Amino acid sequence: MKLFVVGIGSVESGREFAQALDFPSLNLLVDESDETEAYRLAGTRNSQRTSDNKQIFEGIESMWSDKTNDSLNERRKEDLNKIVGKPFSPGIYKPLMPKGKSFFDTRVIEKTLVQGGSFVFQGDNCLVEHMDPASGAHLPLTDLMKSALGAVPQPQLQR
Repeated sequence: MKLFVVGIGSVESGREFAQALDFPSLNLLVDESDETEAYRLAGTRNSQRTSDNKQIFEGIESMWSDKTNDSLNERRKEDLNKIVGKPFSPGIYKPLMPKGKSFFDTRVIEKTLVQGGSFVFQGDNCLVEHMDPASGAHLPLTDLMKSALGAVPQPQLQR
């Protein structure tokens, strides 16, 4: 079984992410395209474009919604505080967002609006497809791992 992660940003920020988590860099794919092509092809929220190449923003609820609040409540605020920190007490999170030509580079803003998703494949067969409905509203990691581990044939115990 292999775990692959796809992210926005630069190859450099991807390397930094992989190194910080001791994650195999060959399993980290970075979408450096201006139009977040990997996400568009997967069909995630805020990744689609009009015929004249303008991003289709799906509204505020695609960024923050009741599902975001539910996810925060489910994981407890302490979990979030450990990651992002509090004033005067930074957490382990380090922003690695795409960089642009200026502070208000529209392509960078568009990229940060794109939501992600989780997928489990067995060969060409997609066993799990979850599109994040809003920021923080991810498929629970335990559900993702159960699906992935269920797709892997388990060794039989010798008696």
